[in-house]
Order: sequence, then C-alpha cells, then structure tokens
Amino acid sequence: MTADTTLTVMSAEDLREARKDVDAAITVWRETIEERLSDRVRYATLKGSATKPWETQADYVPVISDLDIHIGTVKDQPLFSQSREGFQYALDTTRVVEERFLGMRPDHLHIPRPQVVIMKEEHRDFLPEKPGEVIHLYGENPLKPPEPAEELRARDLLELRNLGPFLDRLPEQVIDRIDLEYYRVLRMLCYVVSPSPVRVLSQSHPDPKHVWTINRTSVIRELRRYGYGALADHYGDYYAAGWAAFRSGFRDNEAMRRLLSLAYLVLEGCQRAADEG
Repeated sequence: MTADTTLTVMSAEDLREARKDVDAAITVWRETIEERLSDRVRYATLKGSATKPWETQADYVPVISDLDIHIGTVKDQPLFSQSREGFQYALDTTRVVEERFLGMRPDHLHIPRPQVVIMKEEHRDFLPEKPGEVIHLYGENPLKPPEPAEELRARDLLELRNLGPFLDRLPEQVIDRIDLEYYRVLRMLCYVVSPSPVRVLSQSHPDPKHVWTINRTSVIRELRRYGYGALADHYGDYYAAGWAAFRSGFRDNEAMRRLLSLAYLVLEGCQRAADEG
C-alpha cells in the first residue's frame, strides 16, 4: 500500500468483532426470513465478502461491505404487498432484525448493512453454479449452468468498459455534496468499486471463475502478481480509508473526500487496464 495510508485505523480485534457481528446478523436474517417472509420467499442465499475468509482490513469494512442477500420469491411476486400495509410490514421487519441483532450482540462494533436483491430474470448471472458458492438462508436455491470462461471474461470486460461514462458523470455527482451527502455518493460507488479489480484480474488469470471466489486481500496479491501494482495500492488504500471513515461515523468530511478520491482512482485504474488490455 502507499506510504500515506493509515494502516492503524483498525485492529485484529476489530476484525474479530466485525465477524461476530456478521455471524449474528446472518443468524437473525435466516430466522426472520423463515418467520416473517416464508409465505412469499422461495429461496434466500448470502454471497459476497461476508462469506469469505478475512485476512486483512481490505476483506471487510463495516457499512461499506454488506450482507449480500439474494431472494427469489414464489411465482416472482413482490416480496411485500404493494400497499401501505406492505410498506409498514417491511418497515416493521427492519425493527425485528435490529432488535434481534442487538439482543445477540449488545456490545457490537456495527450493525451489518444488508443489501437485499429480489431476483428477477435479469439477475440470472448472479446465481451460483455450485451450492457451496453461497451461504444457504432459506429454501432450495436454483443453480445456473456452468458458464464458459470466455463468456465470463467478455461480460467482465463489458462492465469495465462501461466505467468511462460512469466516471464522466462523477464530478457533477459530488459538487453539491457535504457531510452525510457524501455517504450517498459512497453508496453509489461502493458496489462498483468492489468488483471492478476482480474483473481486471479475470482478463489475465487462467481461471476467471476462481478470482471471483477469493477475498480482497488475495485479489490485491494477484493484482500485483499480474503487474497491476498501482491498482493494487489504490484498492488496498480505499478499504483502509473506509475503516477510517467508519471510525468517524462517516461524518469526517475530509475522511470522506479521501475515500471517494480513492474510489475514483480504483475505477480509473480499472478502466485504463481494460483499454490497454
């Protein structure tokens, strides 16, 4: 990582406590889905950083990282009735999740942020090829047919080439932001930053499926191995800055500006790698 990165924003104990929080949240979501949502849910799974081993601060950052929950509904119906009652039931469900979590983890480091995706036809690429690729929460999740490596590389390359227009729009996305408004920009960026270096690796690595299974610490190592040292530095620095921003409650404007700047550098480096590759 670059010399100016603050590497002491978290400790090994922080990471252990974050893992306990995540494990508790997984239990709570599994119970809540079964008890409150089972009449509409066909299957629910968890994927992403929460399912992988954590070695360093890059592998998980509270609030920036999420619980990536994928839910398939019965007959593809909405998860909640489209009415005031449905809205209130959804809102009440968040209370149930929070209260159960706090009961399990009264001295928590953070409350893990869920990202719930209601699976539609356009999300078929999100399905696992093997059951072990996800954590089972409820029901029996479907599998997708094995995807040829070249199709995966092509799909990743297309996503990388779409970064150019995305980056072009960012200056106007930040000019009128301050304080908690920076967090809105972060939420827009974090789900793009996390997978983009993996897509860069998939273009060079002999097994592109494998790079999607490894944690970010391993991604950083592989980026360096394949000659993307600057991108590896920016990617690691982004997550170190994420811990610093978390420690401030995302209220330190300078910490947020640094975090957003690093997000831009990661995406710019990924776009450049795609153009040069």
